[in-house]
Amino acid sequence: MATKDELAERLVRRFKGVPNFTESDAKELVNEALLVHGLDPSANIPETQATLILLYAQAQGARQIAFSVAHYFRFSDGEESVDKSMVADNYRRLARDLQTDYDTEKGRLTGSNFRIMKRVDRPYTTPPTGNSNHRRRLRKWRR
Repeated sequence: MATKDELAERLVRRFKGVPNFTESDAKELVNEALLVHGLDPSANIPETQATLILLYAQAQGARQIAFSVAHYFRFSDGEESVDKSMVADNYRRLARDLQTDYDTEKGRLTGSNFRIMKRVDRPYTTPPTGNSNHRRRLRKWRR
């Protein structure tokens, strides 16, 4: 059995390199995760649910950090340059990876393993509109 405070401490340790991330932020994220999962924040958390709660809190924390640093910029002046424009993108990628880990853990606990597979035959493409010049010679896209 784990407590809310123990999970918050673990969350603070995982986000220790993030500036301005405090223990109160961690407690807020853990409380939100407990409420989303229908658990009482004042009660002990079963060990089977602790990892799930922590993964959810981490994903939400990474999203919140990505929102807060979205205004970062790129600046260069002569020989000096500062580039913080990719910080938000990195946190979004981290949040996406944590969400995938959360979904995997939730599927393992609930027995649901539903996933949507990516298209192998047409990766990263959209159907042509039929209005472009080079497509007029080719047959129309079947709907």
